Amino acid sequence: MDSPIPVHAEQAAVAPDPTIRRTVLWFSLVLAGITTVVMAPLWLTGASPDTFNAVVPVMSWAPALAAVAAWFAGGRQVPFTQWAALRPFRTGRALRTAGLMLAIFVAVPAVTTTIAVTVGIVVWQPTPESFGLVPLVLPYALIAMFMTTGEEIGWRGALQTALTPLGRWKASIVIALAWSLWHLPLTLGFASGGGLSMREVVATSINLVIAGCILSGARLLSGSMWPAAWAHALMNTTLVFAASNLVTPSTELDTGAYWALQAINWTVLAAVALACVSRAGRSLRRWSDRPRNADGRPTAHFDHLIDVADRVEPVSDHQHRAARGEPSDGVLNAGLGVGIDGGHSFVEDEDR
Repeated sequence: MDSPIPVHAEQAAVAPDPTIRRTVLWFSLVLAGITTVVMAPLWLTGASPDTFNAVVPVMSWAPALAAVAAWFAGGRQVPFTQWAALRPFRTGRALRTAGLMLAIFVAVPAVTTTIAVTVGIVVWQPTPESFGLVPLVLPYALIAMFMTTGEEIGWRGALQTALTPLGRWKASIVIALAWSLWHLPLTLGFASGGGLSMREVVATSINLVIAGCILSGARLLSGSMWPAAWAHALMNTTLVFAASNLVTPSTELDTGAYWALQAINWTVLAAVALACVSRAGRSLRRWSDRPRNADGRPTAHFDHLIDVADRVEPVSDHQHRAARGEPSDGVLNAGLGVGIDGGHSFVEDEDR
């Protein structure tokens, strides 16, 4: 058996769960059921793109409802807010990650637009109202969080937790693929009414897969779904603003130019996704590389920080903690419903 290792704060919320298959199954079934109930009538009646657009706020909270159902099916081993990464909310880490996501989703359209204009794929042609809209982009993103929060509670919150045993990359890619697939009834609905072309449906699906990995990176870096919800809202505003207001509309591009533009966008997004998820992996390895005692547990001295029950506190040693009447690491970890060996597996599995 591997040496026991205490569970890190993020690991406490995302350690392997023996009911993972049942949890994921319930999430998938409930989400598919809600999606079918909402979308099937629109498809059967030939609804317009505006009607499909009207159900987006409803659909955005379907993943959160599916997550609640999966949590009940999984036995409610930890509080839902912890399992779905709604809490703990570490202000410093969350704000740093949120700031990083803001920088990313300002830089991505800027870099993509600059390259596309430079090589002549599109023409720089800002609309008359474009510069007046710039101050409204961030307020729009904050408003958009009302919808993206519902999605991220399910996808980068609960499902990222449930799929942690796959490793950070496999889990992130699986979630991104499922997230993109879940959008198809909506994007195809837009296409059926003339709101989107089929090439836009394909491009959007690929965009969602790559961007989904960035959102997982935000969750992994912060230990919370809130920066992922913020990043999702930024993605829905900054990218759309740049494409709609600053350059040649994609609908006016010929086939070659359209896919060349998409290739630039995918390359930039993929580079960001690689950086975000890889950086999250380095943070986890720094935890696993901490000095350890002969029994495999991290050393506990005044100059080390031990994560305990989702807070960070300086401690001297186990005797000092006991003298203060505080429970041991094992008790704290057991209270979270997470096995110590599971924490070790989480660290070991991160590079799979």
